[in-house]
Amino acid sequence: MKKISVIFPGQGAQYVGMGEGFLYSGKAQDIFNKVNDVLDLDIKNLCLKGPQDVLARTENSQVALYTLGYIGFLLLKQAMPSIWTPAYCAGLSLGEFTALAVAGVYSFEDGLKLVYNRGKYMQQACEDNPGTMASIIGADRNVVKNIVSQYNKLGSLVALANLNCPGQIVVSGTKEAVEQVVSKAQDDGYRAVLLNVSGAFHSSLMESARVKLAQAVSEIKFNDAVIPVISNCDAVIRTDADEIKSAVIKQMVSPVLWEDSINELIKNGVGQFVECGCAKVLKGLLRRINRKAVCMVLENQADIDKVVASFCGQPVQ
Repeated sequence: MKKISVIFPGQGAQYVGMGEGFLYSGKAQDIFNKVNDVLDLDIKNLCLKGPQDVLARTENSQVALYTLGYIGFLLLKQAMPSIWTPAYCAGLSLGEFTALAVAGVYSFEDGLKLVYNRGKYMQQACEDNPGTMASIIGADRNVVKNIVSQYNKLGSLVALANLNCPGQIVVSGTKEAVEQVVSKAQDDGYRAVLLNVSGAFHSSLMESARVKLAQAVSEIKFNDAVIPVISNCDAVIRTDADEIKSAVIKQMVSPVLWEDSINELIKNGVGQFVECGCAKVLKGLLRRINRKAVCMVLENQADIDKVVASFCGQPVQ
């Protein structure tokens, strides 16, 4: 029998109206209320009504995605037999923090404060050390790595930031350096586009945020994971609390190895993925990583019914 992994999206997957499919649930309302109590932030209203520019702010979008991913998992657990648990958890960038919450590494509330502060630290780093990101489409990682290396040797600051799937690699760094990489990639026949982001995430320009996050992490109790979680920074499956701490801190300035992570989960027997909480970004990436792997999305009660039927071996309508 194929193993199941739940997966959680990262920043950029948010949209106005997200969470509407969970409003039927009292459990979801309890979680929305917790966010309001802990952060004094009406996250439900922000998710449902926006405005988009406020929802897209780093600290807000990260809290929104963390909250909805957690709610989606809780509702799935509620709909399944109590003995059911996924084999693994994974999340892309911010989504890794959601994965750690559902894996029991820390409480929802502690994770919520950590995610909110992480967003603030990242925004401050963006203001202190301006930068940008770009997506290189159609090139394999060695090609992009070589281009990045050329400009680093010339003193530019640019790095691989996201290895999302075959043919989709994101670079991050100073605006000048990223524009140089984009121009070179285009000259070499690849599609390359600057992204509408506030800074150079997953690069050394986030070092000040990494230092602050390390301090915040040290103040939170981390437990060993009850569900193994795969780390973005090195695609290693972990349960040890101290190792997980080190990995999430390192993630701030390291490339997100999403393609490697998915391949590692598949190698360990995962054949079905459930993307919890918002959008279908990860489903699209998974299709490009391995067409044989099944990914179901979870945004409303109908989705939950389909997932439960699939797990129970029933035909999905």
